[in-house]
Amino acid sequence: MGSDVSEFDDRLINSAALLGTATDATSLWEMTDKLVSLYLQHPDDAEVRVQTQTQTRAFLKSGAPMEVLRQFSVQVIRVILASRPVEYYAEMLYAPEVDEDYSAGGEELHHAPTEILAPPVPQPVTCNSFEELLPEALCYRVRLLTGFFQRRNPLIARGVRVPFLLSPVFEQRFCQVIREVITPRMLGGKNLGALANARNWKGVDSAAFWNRADLREIASKTIIAWESIWRRLYQITSPAHEIEEAAQSAEALKLRAKYAELLTDIQMRLNGPEYVMPKLGPSQLKMFQTSFASFDRRVMEQVWKSLRQTYEQELDRRPYQEKARHGALRDNFLASFDLCTHGIGEMLVILGYFSFPKLPLHWVELFSFNMGNSRENRMELIPVLTAFLEQEDAQRAYKREPPELLAEIEASAVITA
Repeated sequence: MGSDVSEFDDRLINSAALLGTATDATSLWEMTDKLVSLYLQHPDDAEVRVQTQTQTRAFLKSGAPMEVLRQFSVQVIRVILASRPVEYYAEMLYAPEVDEDYSAGGEELHHAPTEILAPPVPQPVTCNSFEELLPEALCYRVRLLTGFFQRRNPLIARGVRVPFLLSPVFEQRFCQVIREVITPRMLGGKNLGALANARNWKGVDSAAFWNRADLREIASKTIIAWESIWRRLYQITSPAHEIEEAAQSAEALKLRAKYAELLTDIQMRLNGPEYVMPKLGPSQLKMFQTSFASFDRRVMEQVWKSLRQTYEQELDRRPYQEKARHGALRDNFLASFDLCTHGIGEMLVILGYFSFPKLPLHWVELFSFNMGNSRENRMELIPVLTAFLEQEDAQRAYKREPPELLAEIEASAVITA
């Protein structure tokens, strides 16, 4: 019996999200072809794979509108998933470690269980004025971060809602907040208000805004203005700030109430059923304040490469790799907390769960104990990861985890000394 893809299915959702990033028919075909080859990589499916790719290519070159082509590609993936039982993909993901003398006669059709697809980096947008450029530049910077976390292993179906940063829908909503809420307040400030007429902005794109040497000072002022707004929102959620409230002037209290109203508005705009969005508290606001402005995609790609290699060496070894010691992946994730901040670190752990097939939810839970012995400590240090583990979807996912993945997992995930 085939898989039921009418309900929540990570594979279909993630495939549709990746296909949605295609900007033209050629890139859409390349993504569709890749997904078809992943979902039909079993030797018994060689004939149907070739037929599907041939027919799909013909339609995607028909000249139909992009929206029609995207819908067609999504339906192709839906039909494939509906026609294959869950065990079909479990066999690929949870197969024993490949023997050293393994040779697959058609290597171009073989996909590793940890093969991960990522949306392309955002394309710069050219603007004619500073008022147009500022929100585009901020959204470009944000998409470098959110796009990084939208990568997925298409074969994995966890049945658990992702946290906000891993969702393409959150990216859309956050960019809307930037355009409609954050940018107007930044333009109304002293640092940026006078920049509109400081130079000719025609032809400057959203990537050059951050990279050009002659715009470095303006980019620096933009970051200061961005951080100022989020710092103010952060302060009104701080318990220490509440203690000081009695000593504040009437004008200061009025300003605080204004920002509290603004925070409520942002929360409502960012909430959505597609992902887990916690109440905006100090941890999330601090991440918005710092990470979204200072995030370095190149550094994160290196961090991710190291995490993937360590995962394979310890839990899902490739033929060309030596076996890593127990706890190597745990230590690598802990190091990422120090390198990338706690907010990004906990997102990396969850991204690993959705990317690495032999990393069960039980491992993620045990790893969280490294960050605090009590739930209160974990909620303070890793609130998103803690809330992710406590949602109902996660409780059901525990029961579906293959028993063979739980062997020796404690030695790998948590520091016992």
